[in-house]
Amino acid sequence: MIEGLEAGADDYLTKPPNDNELRARLNTGQRILKLEQSLRVANRRNHLLSITDALTGTYNRRYLMERLPQEIERARRYGHPLSVVLCDADHFKNVNDTHGHQAGDEVLKGFAKLLTGSTRIDIDWVARYGGEEFLIVLPETCVADAITFAEKMRVAIAAHPFEIASGSLTVTSSFGVAGYDSAQIKKDASVDNLIDNADRCLYRSKEMGRNQVTSQILQPGSGSVA
Repeated sequence: MIEGLEAGADDYLTKPPNDNELRARLNTGQRILKLEQSLRVANRRNHLLSITDALTGTYNRRYLMERLPQEIERARRYGHPLSVVLCDADHFKNVNDTHGHQAGDEVLKGFAKLLTGSTRIDIDWVARYGGEEFLIVLPETCVADAITFAEKMRVAIAAHPFEIASGSLTVTSSFGVAGYDSAQIKKDASVDNLIDNADRCLYRSKEMGRNQVTSQILQPGSGSVA
C-alpha cells in the first residue's frame, strides 16, 4: 500500500473490495475531481481577467506586449507576412466633455465591438493600446490586405450609430497600418518598430484631417512613414 501511494496513487483498496467502502471511496474521488475542475475553471477565469481590458472586453496592453513578440517570431520562422492596425476615435475628448465620461465609455465599448466583430476568429486579435486607441494584430496578412481591412472598418465606424443615454452619436476614426511582408521580416524585426510606425501612420492620418487610413510597409530597422 505504501509503495502504491508513493508511486502516485491517490487511494488504495484491497481485493476483494467491500461494497460500502468502494462506494464511499468513489464518492470521495468524485468530490476531489469536482474540486479540481472548479479550481481549473477559476484559474482560467483569473487568467482571462488578467489579460482583458475591463471596459471593452478586448485584450489589454500587458497581453499585447507578451503576445506580439510571439506573433513576430512565428511570422519570421515561417516567412509569413504580419500587419498591425492602430486606430482611435476622432475627437474623443469632445465626446467626454460634451456628453460625459459614461457616454464616452459606451462609445469605446461599441467601437471595440465593431473591431472584434470584424476580425477572423482565433487568428486576428484586438488589444486596447491606451485611452481610445486600439491595436488590431493581423497575422499572415500583408499590408495591402490590412489597408483593405482598415478602410472597411473606417467606413463601418463612421456609419454606426453609437447609443448613449441621451440618444446616439456618430463618430469617425483614424487608422495607421504597418507591417512586414513575407520577404522582409528579418531577424531584427521588432515590436517597437512595428508599433512605432503604425503610430506614425496614425498621426499622419490625424494631420491630414482625420477619418483616414495611412500605411507603411516596413524594412527592418526603418523608422519613417513613406
